[in-house]
Amino acid sequence: MNDTTAPPARAADGLRLPPAANSFGEFIRFLEDGQLDATLVEALRDLRNEMANVAIESGGKAKGKMTLTLDFALEGRVFTIGASHKVAIPEAKRPKSVMWSTEDGRFTPSNPQQDQLFGVREVGSPGFRDVG
Repeated sequence: MNDTTAPPARAADGLRLPPAANSFGEFIRFLEDGQLDATLVEALRDLRNEMANVAIESGGKAKGKMTLTLDFALEGRVFTIGASHKVAIPEAKRPKSVMWSTEDGRFTPSNPQQDQLFGVREVGSPGFRDVG
């Protein structure tokens, strides 16, 4: 369906009309009266900060993800557009533990097949000394 009628150059009050979006960035800025753009910028900044923190803790590498979903509906000649976004923040790597199992199925941090040089020691506080 071709619409051959050109939109008026000015609104009824004489002020100019907003232009049509010429780029995806302009389109995003139109959505939710600009609030979507502001929300996405904040989410992007938070993702960057979290990635930097995780990279410091895990050897300099981190991966994150931001997904933008746009739902379009057309009724007559009017489009409604709903937007949502998801941010996947990387998780910091946790250290791994080495364990062995005993014959009866329990876990132990020492190898039951190997002799041990040192046993478990009590770590106690020597108390406070008066240096006066």
